[in-house]
Amino acid sequence: MGMTTGRHRAAIGAVPALLAGAGAVAASASPAAAATGNVLIVQKGGTGNLVSVQTFAFLPGITEQGDGVQAGATQFAVTNLTNRTLTLTERTPSGTVVHSDTVAAGKNGTFAVTGGDTVALTVPAD
Repeated sequence: MGMTTGRHRAAIGAVPALLAGAGAVAASASPAAAATGNVLIVQKGGTGNLVSVQTFAFLPGITEQGDGVQAGATQFAVTNLTNRTLTLTERTPSGTVVHSDTVAAGKNGTFAVTGGDTVALTVPAD
């Protein structure tokens, strides 16, 4: 019974890590600009309706993750629970930058977005 319980706990512990990385569009590594912690993303429509909720886990060495703007979403809200300031950059499908802004460690930010675009969350280089 001890073996089964240990395996069960290990499997449960792995679930949040899998969920955190499930929606990542891109990830790149650079030890000089590491961040640790989580980022909560909430996408809402023009009337305030919830479109999607996602969590990213930044681990040492990961400097960028991204999320596609869901159809019907007009707002992209970020809660930055990492230990670093994050830069958010919205890009069209062709790669054109629409706008960019930052969210300090431990702070929130809300950005107007267009469905079909991608928002990259980047840890600025030191």
